[in-house]
Amino acid sequence: MKQIGEISVRDYMTEQALVVQQDTLLTDAIRIMDEERISVVPVVDRSGNLTGILSNSDLVEITHEVQADLSALHDAGATTGEFLVSLLKAQGDNVKVQDVMTAPVETVSVNTNLIVAAQQLNDRRIHHLPVIDESGTCLGIIAASDFVRAIAENGALAAG
Repeated sequence: MKQIGEISVRDYMTEQALVVQQDTLLTDAIRIMDEERISVVPVVDRSGNLTGILSNSDLVEITHEVQADLSALHDAGATTGEFLVSLLKAQGDNVKVQDVMTAPVETVSVNTNLIVAAQQLNDRRIHHLPVIDESGTCLGIIAASDFVRAIAENGALAAG
């Protein structure tokens, strides 16, 4: 077993095959996130380089911008994704991911020490860090929940 200081992002990241391109229609990205039951998706350009991140927080901002009555979600019996898609379609289906994504985005490499990555999440008050290689290609993502798993699995090492 590795010592706590030897654990890297590679050991706990989620390898992410799912990304969306920055010119993807937002309605399509929301549908994907809803179907896959994920709260964040890395955004890439046509070359596969990370350009941003789309998260539930970004989508919440959209609901504020369109000033929708969120109680309508319950009344409609729709999922959050279905509701947001219907709101966007009502405005015209021309909003792209790049229009609402968070950019620039904080990132880490697979070799970043897990403690350093946790400090980065804490300092920036964010919940996810895309993991990229030297060329900027997104390899996966590490989330706050991955740190909880790391503590659970390795906590005894840190304690003593």
